[in-house]
Amino acid sequence: MKKSSKTIGDYINLVYPIIIALFFVIIDVHWKFTYKVKGFSDVLESVITFSSIVIGFYTAMYGILITMKNTTLMKEIRQHNLNGIFKFQLYDSLLISFIVLLFSIVMQIVKNYNSSASGFFFDIWFAIIGYFVGSTYRAISLLLKIIFADNNENIKIQKKSPLEKRRQLERIGKK
Repeated sequence: MKKSSKTIGDYINLVYPIIIALFFVIIDVHWKFTYKVKGFSDVLESVITFSSIVIGFYTAMYGILITMKNTTLMKEIRQHNLNGIFKFQLYDSLLISFIVLLFSIVMQIVKNYNSSASGFFFDIWFAIIGYFVGSTYRAISLLLKIIFADNNENIKIQKKSPLEKRRQLERIGKK
C-alpha cells in the first residue's frame, strides 16, 4: 500500500523558487533596475550560456535517472508516493530553463527599443531569473542526492562459472 509522507518541508521545497522570484521583484522595484544598465548585453549572453548549460546538465541527468529506475531509492520514491512531486520538480526546472533561454533571447532584441514595453519585459525577465535560480538549485540538489544516494547499497555481482559462460555462448550462437 502506498502511503503519503509529505511534510511541511516538501511544501516549502515546492514554493521556495516562487519566494526567490518575489525577492528578485522586490530588489527590482527597490533599486529600480532597468535594461539600460551598463553591461546588460554581457549579462544576457551569460544567462543564455548558463541556461543552455543547465539544460544540457538536465538532459544528461535524466539519462542517468533512466538507468537508475530500479534502484532502492527510486523504488522508495514510488513507494512513498513522491512521483508527482519528483516529476513536477524536474519538469518545472526544465521548463523554466527553456523559458529563461527564450526570454533572454527576446531581451536581446527588446533592449534596443526605448519603450514602456521594454521595461515591462525586463521586469518579467528579472522575476523569471529569480524563479530560475531557485528552481535550478532545487533540481540540481535533488538530482545529485539521487545520484549519490545508493553509494552504500550492496551490489551483488554474480560471477558465472566457465560452464555457464560456455552454455550462454552456445545459446547466443544458435540465434
